[in-house]
Amino acid sequence: MWTDRTAIMWHRRRDLSRVKKQIRNYGLVRTLASHQYPELRVPTHTAVALFPPIVIAAFGFFFWGLSNEGLAWPEFWDISLSTVPMGLPRLGVHTLPTLILLYNLIAWYGSWKGNSPSKTKKTIFLSSIATYTLHWNYGMGVLTGWIRILRGKSGLQIDDRKR
Repeated sequence: MWTDRTAIMWHRRRDLSRVKKQIRNYGLVRTLASHQYPELRVPTHTAVALFPPIVIAAFGFFFWGLSNEGLAWPEFWDISLSTVPMGLPRLGVHTLPTLILLYNLIAWYGSWKGNSPSKTKKTIFLSSIATYTLHWNYGMGVLTGWIRILRGKSGLQIDDRKR
């Protein structure tokens, strides 16, 4: 059991695997609930749902670029236009590393500017991994919710008890 006794409110820390399950379930439930109650819909939930397909497409584009000579091998550091001409294969190879770099820079900046009481160089560095994991799982939860809605089997159980 992980605890943080230096925090303002003492609480148990969950490991990343439990947080992944929770955030995926939250994305699923939020999507199903917003289908039932349209006032809960927020555009940012749709944006996060696009994260997994964008990542998969970027990896696919990267490997397509590799297989179509978008990278000089074994002299992959040679980025001159005479070695690898400008075109879609080259763009495919360069898109994934560029997106990874931008994503990490944004996550590191957000972590650095945040007001966490336990902020260290290590937590700032690792924040991009946690952020990626949470974006991926929330997006997968939302996508799972959309699939359930499209199939007509949402599985949403409404609490209709009078309180």
